[in-house]
Amino acid sequence: MTHQFPVTHFDQHWELIVNGWTRYSPLLNHVGIVLAKYAPEIWAVIFLLMWFWPPMKQNRARRAVVYAVVAGVLALVINVVLSHSFPYRPRPFVFEPHLVHQLLAHKRDSSFPSDHAAGSFGFAVGLFFAGVSDGIWALVLAAAVAVARVFVGLHWPTDVLAGAAVGIVAGLIVLGLRGWLEWLVQLLFRIFRMRPEREYRRRW
Repeated sequence: MTHQFPVTHFDQHWELIVNGWTRYSPLLNHVGIVLAKYAPEIWAVIFLLMWFWPPMKQNRARRAVVYAVVAGVLALVINVVLSHSFPYRPRPFVFEPHLVHQLLAHKRDSSFPSDHAAGSFGFAVGLFFAGVSDGIWALVLAAAVAVARVFVGLHWPTDVLAGAAVGIVAGLIVLGLRGWLEWLVQLLFRIFRMRPEREYRRRW
């Protein structure tokens, strides 16, 4: 018998509670599906808007986008290492097929830890460089994505909690070492021909 990563009573209890919300509203189900399935696309749209919103000048928001993307990538790399370090963990719809209402199709690979939660929280922490308000709404979105993954029956609560922890750590590492990323920031500013912010201030 193949050794498996244990599914705790905590996971089973809260999975059934959160997944049980699927019985209440078709609209809530649609929102959960969108967040759980299209989180990468949602973040991509946010980053594109923050990057290309005029005027094309160097600012904290665009630096934050760079840090957020790097943090998300780092979080996913850490997740890959962790997923290969722990035994297989069956997803909720595999472990309890008669109790969990599965809203999204997914392959039966290991559920621990959650890539969506790790990437989302890495993005959110990186966006704190743009400002506290940006970081807060990004954290709210990241939390919503994490809950949605549990809601649709794809992850256990500890899967997304572990992913969130990975993302937060990755984000803090990137922000703490952002001086090492200055070459990347300046390269992107040159590629997109973004002028220093002070030039716009003098011009206007």
